[in-house]
Amino acid sequence: MTSRIASAWLVFVLAAAAAATAQTYTITEIGVLKGDNESSGFWINNLGEVVGCSDTKTIQGYPCTGLVAGQHAFSWTRSGGIKDLGVLPGATVSGASGLNDSGTVVGYSNVKGQPATNFVAVQWSSTGAITNLGTLAGGSSSAAFVINSAGEVAGDSFLSNGLVDATSWSSKKIKNLGALPKAIFTAGLAINDNGDIVGESVFGYGPPFTSHGFRWNGSAMKDLGTLPGGVTSMANAVNSSGVIVGQSDGTSTRGTWHAVLWNTSGKIQDLGVLPGGTYSMAFGVNDSNVVVGYGNLFDNAPHAMVWTSTAGMQDLNSLIPAGTGWVLINANAINNLGQITGYGIKNGYNHAFVLTPVN
Repeated sequence: MTSRIASAWLVFVLAAAAAATAQTYTITEIGVLKGDNESSGFWINNLGEVVGCSDTKTIQGYPCTGLVAGQHAFSWTRSGGIKDLGVLPGATVSGASGLNDSGTVVGYSNVKGQPATNFVAVQWSSTGAITNLGTLAGGSSSAAFVINSAGEVAGDSFLSNGLVDATSWSSKKIKNLGALPKAIFTAGLAINDNGDIVGESVFGYGPPFTSHGFRWNGSAMKDLGTLPGGVTSMANAVNSSGVIVGQSDGTSTRGTWHAVLWNTSGKIQDLGVLPGGTYSMAFGVNDSNVVVGYGNLFDNAPHAMVWTSTAGMQDLNSLIPAGTGWVLINANAINNLGQITGYGIKNGYNHAFVLTPVN
């Protein structure tokens, strides 16, 4: 009996110690641009500066669909607050999805006289000047997603035949990175400071939807594959070591995504789901291999998540102070200080946030 009590006490002490050292966060609301009621933070650089978009509530239930005229890209700093980055001349819609530590922003805008959903890739300088980055020859649309420290940009562009290839821009000059064999839509979704680009090649919209994540190493595109037995994967982020995160299905989860991590050797790891949930997705990873994204709960409600190799997948809502009034829905990006941006519901609307580690 004594040994059993001692064992139980040890378990209690270890659990208490783990709880005491669990990473927690403070939360800062980014807000919205004048006249809007929703926003989302898409990227956070290592200075804690955020870019994203601000718009009005849509029937889709989440912000920044690109379907509403008046959606604008924003930048945010703790000292200066939120700033409208504007659109191309005569345009009505923009969004910012990438930002480097020099203050250069990339994203998309529509073009005067074109539908609100017909975007082109754009770049904002640190002073706010906007530049149309153009498309591949004959293409009607493009998008820029992320920019690295050297100013290299990853994105995609339509071709003259209507297919879409992954692209990069260097010194504002576009390059076709191609696609995996038989792909109909390919996008470069992230780039690290080594110039490695990751993304997704879509083979068919199904059912079933089929796609594979890829990695471009500067000269060739490598198929990252899926979890065993899977038919779809996507690579959403890559850190400076070459660790990649995204999502994939597998034999036991056919048609349902789990957040995954590809290590530097290309081996894929299932990161699991939140307790009671069935799916998860990973959108960001920093140089400490901390992963962020979102997953569902037992009642199918989406919640923002964070994953580490020691703690596994955790609901970010359990790691912020109680009584804030927030429900964190999605975590889009994490910087090397561990700060996280995304969006969550507060007072009935989706607002962008910044989480800052407490310890």
